Amino acid sequence: MSTGQRRILAAQQFWLALRGLRRRDDETFVRAAYRTLLRREPERDGSTHHIAALARGAAREQVLSEILRSEEYWLRHNLPMMPGEALHKARVEYIRNRVPSARVVVDLGGAANQFRAGALLLCGYRPRPETIYIVDLPDDRRMLGTGEPESGQHGSVVRHRRVTIRYLYQSMAEPLPLEGGTVDLVFSGESIEHISEAEADLVCCEAWRLLRPGGHFCLDTPNGALTRVQSPEALIHPEHKREYRPSELRTKLEAVGFQIVEAGAICPMPESLRTGKFSYEEMVHRRGLSENPDEGYLFYLNARRPPGEYTAG
Repeated sequence: MSTGQRRILAAQQFWLALRGLRRRDDETFVRAAYRTLLRREPERDGSTHHIAALARGAAREQVLSEILRSEEYWLRHNLPMMPGEALHKARVEYIRNRVPSARVVVDLGGAANQFRAGALLLCGYRPRPETIYIVDLPDDRRMLGTGEPESGQHGSVVRHRRVTIRYLYQSMAEPLPLEGGTVDLVFSGESIEHISEAEADLVCCEAWRLLRPGGHFCLDTPNGALTRVQSPEALIHPEHKREYRPSELRTKLEAVGFQIVEAGAICPMPESLRTGKFSYEEMVHRRGLSENPDEGYLFYLNARRPPGEYTAG
């Protein structure tokens, strides 16, 4: 079956499921949607998630769309996956399963165009913090911004599922107007590569100041060892300033005093690294995580401020 035929099949299944289930109760709808699209019964967590979304007012089309976008659906029907989507799914897996829980979070570069609650929650961060501070440029200065700043008529504070999100419109390399030792998690998701190396040093020091003893600074970023294979002559994005190897970023963090308690790969690509020939097919077929940060297209580090008495440092 060709790619086009598989896409037509997906569309037909979508509309058949929607048309045939419109009048049923939510629980029956979800169960039948799983049977039609995934050819199985829904697991308890999946069923509860979708039924709760419908009870909050989500349209049934949204439930079907979420199932159709799932990796399980694509694999079951042998549909093609774009490398960018494979990388995104791997990052979501990292955020959901490797980023620690926290009560107060600072998210550096964490704005998400058209989703006012920010990228961390958009990517499925499972814990529900009390407060997330999103540090980013105003919407009209961000690439692909909508021109509608989050501060707008609603102010710079957003409420999302009992989480308070506060926007701080400034460079992530500048000191933040927050008291030291009051933050549980500083998160930098694909953002440290957008500032200079000197600015990255300042960010590491500021994260140290903000964190409580035992708090975590979690980063993920493109792996310079693989991006040089992909693009030998230039950085992979026009806004990137530095693409690090894992050892380089680890050295920066340890110089400040952080302990690296976990490191890993996002979309491991050992063959591309070994052969020096970049393979998008490998990115798609090896999507996921591994324990070796050196082989990831992206790598992640979980740096902890050691427990003990707080000093600004």
